[in-house]
Amino acid sequence: MKRAEGYVAKETFVFPLFCLVVLACNIYWGCDDGWPVGAIISALFFGVFVSIYAGKYICFGRDCLRINADGIEVKEWGKTTKHTWMDIEKCTVFYAQSYGTFFFRILSVLLSPAKKRKYVNVRLSGKFCRNKSVISAIERFGGPDVFDRQSSHRHNKYLAAIFLATIVCAILIFIFFELL
Repeated sequence: MKRAEGYVAKETFVFPLFCLVVLACNIYWGCDDGWPVGAIISALFFGVFVSIYAGKYICFGRDCLRINADGIEVKEWGKTTKHTWMDIEKCTVFYAQSYGTFFFRILSVLLSPAKKRKYVNVRLSGKFCRNKSVISAIERFGGPDVFDRQSSHRHNKYLAAIFLATIVCAILIFIFFELL
């Protein structure tokens, strides 16, 4: 969402909605003869995840990323960190590998050598934003030399190769087992 004072990306509610859909599917398909084990476990996980998420939302509010003329401000779990454009050397937006899902998006901010060349990673996957919007906001407020397009492209190309190799291996395994 763009505003006059800058770019703001807030946390989405996709994860609790996904948990609700999984719970409903398990209850619908599993409750023919009472409460089977799958529906009970699904209900317990749904209750635990939603209570943690609701507690986080009530205590700390929504996570957000704000990019404006002052710099980049990140609010996660109630902790707000601000980085001015003078402290930021480079920014990249790329996809990274994950174990729970196939990939997730990251905004990586490299702070200047005065800050001991520290990387700050902001997870974009749980926020309502697009890569192009974040990139244009960084270029608009920080200048065109702050965003590192070459490094971002290299990271995305590497992940695409891994994803393609995984798909090819799955197809080959499927074909191999069909021939047996």
